Amino acid sequence: MKIALTGVTGFIGQNLMPMLIRECPDVEILTLNVDVAEAEKLYPVAEYSRCKHVHTTNLEQLIVFNPELTIHLATVTTARNDTEIIKPMITANIEFGVLLLDALTKCDHMKLFVNAGSFAEYRLGPGLFESAYLYTASKTAFRAFVDYYSKLAGFRYITAVPYSVYGGKMTVKRIMDYIYESMDSDIPIAMTAGEQVLDFIHVDDVAGFFTYVVKNVSLFCMLERNGEEFHLGTGRGTTIKEVASLMETLFGNKCNINWGGRKYRDRDIMYAVAPIAKNLTLIGWKANISLRDGIGLMKSNLIKNK
Repeated sequence: MKIALTGVTGFIGQNLMPMLIRECPDVEILTLNVDVAEAEKLYPVAEYSRCKHVHTTNLEQLIVFNPELTIHLATVTTARNDTEIIKPMITANIEFGVLLLDALTKCDHMKLFVNAGSFAEYRLGPGLFESAYLYTASKTAFRAFVDYYSKLAGFRYITAVPYSVYGGKMTVKRIMDYIYESMDSDIPIAMTAGEQVLDFIHVDDVAGFFTYVVKNVSLFCMLERNGEEFHLGTGRGTTIKEVASLMETLFGNKCNINWGGRKYRDRDIMYAVAPIAKNLTLIGWKANISLRDGIGLMKSNLIKNK
C-alpha cells in the first residue's frame, strides 16, 4: 500500500515513522516536507528504503505516487496570536493543506484522508468548537476544506484529535519537560497553580493509532459516517500538580516549582479529557500505556540519552 505523509519531522511524525517501518512491511511512503534535507537526515535510506522525501511544493510527485492513504500531520502549533504569526500559520495550516487536497483529487487510488485536529479546538468541551488559540481556529477552518474535497473526489476522511501528548522523541518542550528540568534547578521554575485537568497520552499510543489506521484502512472507509472524529487520550484526567507528584515518586527527586508563579492565560483550558467510548465501539482501539508506565518510559529514555 502507498501512503503519503506530512509532518514527519515533527513530534508525532518522528515517533510514527519508525513504527510504520517496523510494523507495516508492505507500505511505501512518500513524505512531503518543507525541509527535505532534514527528512533525509532523520530517515536514512539504509533504514528507510521504502520512503521517498519530496518538497511540499512538489505535488506532481504526489500525483505520480498515487497514494491510497494520506496522513496529514504538518502544522504550525503556537499559543501566539500576534500579527507576525498569521501569515506563516495560514500558509502551513490552511494553504498547504488545501493544495494537498486539490492534488489528491487527481489520485485515483486515494481512499482515506486522515486529518489531525487538536483538543484545544474545544475550549468548552468536546463537540463544541471554540478555539483556545489562533492556530486551533485555523485547524477548525481547515476541516471545511477536507469535507469539501472529500465529497468532490469521493475519498473518505477522519479527524484524529490527540490530547496532551508526552514521551518519545521530543521536538519541543512540553509540560513534563519543564517539571523534569525543575528537579535540577536551583531557582524555582514559575508555573501556574497546576490545577488544569488534562488527559496525558504517550506518543507511542498516538503513533499506534495512526499505525492502526494504516493496518485497517478498509475498516475506516466503511464507517457509516464520513468525517468521523476520534479523540486520542486515555479517558482519565490528571492535574499538572498530580503529574509533578507522580514524577517525583518515579524519579526519586523533588520538583523545584513555584506553583502559581505564572498566571493562567485568559483562554487556558482547565479541563480536557478525551471522550474515548467511540474509539472502542466503532474501531476497537484504545490507548494502552498508563501515565505511570509512560513516565517510566520517559525516565528510561532520559537515562539512555544522558
